Amino acid sequence: MIYKLLGIRKVEPEVNIGDYVQALASSQFYPQVDGFVERDELSLYTGEPCKIIMNGWFMAKPEHWPPPKQIEPLFVAFHINSKAKDAMLKPESISYLKQYEPIGCRDTYSRDLLREKGVDAYFSGCMTLTLGRKYESLEKDDKVYFVDPYFLTRWNWKSTIRAIIFLCFHFLAIARIARKYPERKSFLRKCMILTGFYREYRKFFSEKILVNAIYICQQDRYYSENFSSDVALLGEAERLVKLYAKARLVVTSRIHCALPCLGMRTPVIFTENADQSEASACRFGGLRELFNVLSWRNGHLEPNFVINKVDGTNKFDFANSTQWEVLAKELSDKCLHFVKASYE
Repeated sequence: MIYKLLGIRKVEPEVNIGDYVQALASSQFYPQVDGFVERDELSLYTGEPCKIIMNGWFMAKPEHWPPPKQIEPLFVAFHINSKAKDAMLKPESISYLKQYEPIGCRDTYSRDLLREKGVDAYFSGCMTLTLGRKYESLEKDDKVYFVDPYFLTRWNWKSTIRAIIFLCFHFLAIARIARKYPERKSFLRKCMILTGFYREYRKFFSEKILVNAIYICQQDRYYSENFSSDVALLGEAERLVKLYAKARLVVTSRIHCALPCLGMRTPVIFTENADQSEASACRFGGLRELFNVLSWRNGHLEPNFVINKVDGTNKFDFANSTQWEVLAKELSDKCLHFVKASYE
């Protein structure tokens, strides 16, 4: 049997490495990886019959759905985005999905959409919760990662003046962060933008933590410019996962950083925009409840858990939820059975 993973390299100029973190999670269960199929070109596939764990975000090009009969899918961690729901829920698609019931959905939003159409669907959680099977590390280092931490400044003349004044008083700390912050802007522009970040995050993290942290962006043209193949992108996803596995703490707005951290038992704080759009919010139903969350609301961070300021020495007064463990076990069992069935 041939086993393939979903790739997304051809669709967006800014690759989201989180898509390859999801592929990495699927690859744990395959006896071998025989290639990739573009997630947004599924209907165009004309290759050999193959099995694919059909997890991820569907989809930027719903005109290329459903997949052809050469693909034998396992539907787990399946997300139908609100932007594509009308095309994804056409009668042809519903008939296709009914052939592979029950459909495991990454979030409750997708589950409810399918149930409304008469499809047997359940909340499975995300495949990245299973990454601890292979990548959990008992060895932890002292590194703290901020991976696309959420913050937003609405610029006007008042906020600009306030940012300039704040920057004057905290320039040394903000400048050290700006020098390593992975954003393609001038140094001074980054310093101005980071005033909002530093003002709010220093309420929960010491200056030492913020200045010495490692800052990572998981969606950027860097990935498409420096990794020319799906295999290379999968390797980069694995490199990042291994870093997170050993981290002392990860703070992130990316679910495909936060969920792997849960699965690998790395302390993690999820950051979010409390006023996000439906297209963004629909991804989180059932998942958000797994996290310790810092919400950005009206220019301020608000925690949904008890947190004292994190510094370089103290132990955390919070812990990851363990609710994810049942989801990870059920996902693993489903995937193992999917592969085992090839040999029966």
